[in-house]
Amino acid sequence: MLDKEMRTAILALHKKGHSIREIAQSLGISRNSVRAVIKSGMSDSVSEQRSSQLDDHLEEIKSLYAECKGNIVRVQEKLKESGCQTSYSTLTWFCRKQGIGVEEKLPTSRIVTGPGEEMQHDTSPYTIVIDSKNLKRQCASLVLGYSRMMFIRFYPQFDRFHCKLFLTEAFQYFGGTCQHCVIDNTHILIACGTGRLAQISPEMEAFEKRFNFKFIAHELGHANRSGKVERPFWYVERNFLTGRTFKEDDDLNRQAQEWLEKTANRRHMRELQACPFELFASEKTNLTSLPLYVPEVYRISQRTLDTYGCVSLHGMKYPLPASYISKNVIVRETKDRVILLDGSREIANHSKKVEGCPQMIQAPQHVPRRQKQAQLLEEAKLKALGQPMQSYLETLKSERGARYVWSVKKLYDLLCQYKGDDLLAAVSRASSNRLFDVRRIETILLQEIAQRDYFLPLSFEPQDYENLPQYQQGATTPESNIDAYLPKEKPDDRENS
Repeated sequence: MLDKEMRTAILALHKKGHSIREIAQSLGISRNSVRAVIKSGMSDSVSEQRSSQLDDHLEEIKSLYAECKGNIVRVQEKLKESGCQTSYSTLTWFCRKQGIGVEEKLPTSRIVTGPGEEMQHDTSPYTIVIDSKNLKRQCASLVLGYSRMMFIRFYPQFDRFHCKLFLTEAFQYFGGTCQHCVIDNTHILIACGTGRLAQISPEMEAFEKRFNFKFIAHELGHANRSGKVERPFWYVERNFLTGRTFKEDDDLNRQAQEWLEKTANRRHMRELQACPFELFASEKTNLTSLPLYVPEVYRISQRTLDTYGCVSLHGMKYPLPASYISKNVIVRETKDRVILLDGSREIANHSKKVEGCPQMIQAPQHVPRRQKQAQLLEEAKLKALGQPMQSYLETLKSERGARYVWSVKKLYDLLCQYKGDDLLAAVSRASSNRLFDVRRIETILLQEIAQRDYFLPLSFEPQDYENLPQYQQGATTPESNIDAYLPKEKPDDRENS
């Protein structure tokens, strides 16, 4: 399509008397284009609007779109009922052309902040290979809004304790804080509400006062508000985590710190026409200074020592002297240490372990485990029943493996409830059928007892029951005196009678 300048030149040359061929050759365009411009006589190009059979149904389509709540398929069906045949693609093209159901596009607003005014904090999960194992880690990031200076750390989990731990370390790295910290609507920091109605938890409000700044939660769906901290996560994944190996979490964070100082904070950003390290030099003087004393971040909890003389914290075991078994102790957890206290007295101090470390270590005064006896007492009593039981127990040991001890105790319980001969017969029958589930031996035993003692043939011949010993014993028994159980008559009842 010819622009306005070209069309004006064609009309000017035509007025001077030049031919169409000369104009086309001098301007490098086709003669048909020159003829079209001369025919229109206008310097402004007017694009021809494509007509459609739906132009006459514009108002009807608008009303049907509102009635059908934006369902184009139902609009097409309604038009078909009214006699207007059209395809689905034609109807959607017409709706887009007329702006029906099309949201107005708004340009992305660029948020510009001055030095020391704003910082942004967020986290992102990653699966990282640490010591040849795929482990999940949370990457916490803090970015200054003006200079884009960045600070990151990786944690096995990220809760309120780790959030305070990370922000304290980041503030110390930057040497100060900005006036506001933009966050998403995370429950780690927010007690209730979202956006401008969000209520920061009391614990984090106290953290705000300590460093003299304010948390600000962006509105739901306003992703651009936290774009300065969201965009670097892709850079972390594609640059830092690619082609690097890590031995442990300390090695991961150490390499991350080197990457920040040598690469991330010294890269030239086209948007800023400078690197973050250079801009940070002018922003640092506008940061809110840190308090004179920054206390160590810690978390207090109570634990009870188990029978192994250890306390459990986040799935890891920390030993104590055996004298504290079954007692409550106070656990003080810091960034790198786990301190065990009895009141205010320190009992033990251990290095904090993370995922991938051994989960159990032996206490210094650990009581050795009791050795198993060479032979179970129940086993000896069962073998005393005879050779069939001994053969069955030998086969049972090879078949049941670690469940042999439980099976022996179950057989001994049956021996305590039933006669030895009956149990031996049931075991012999189970051995012949290679049945080694001792729970079914009791079923076999009860079946044999029932067939032997209860399922006897009934005799229908008349018997002299008065001569039976049981009848004679009952006949000689004196009659019971039940006067003590009869209700006593009241004096008023005797007078009335």
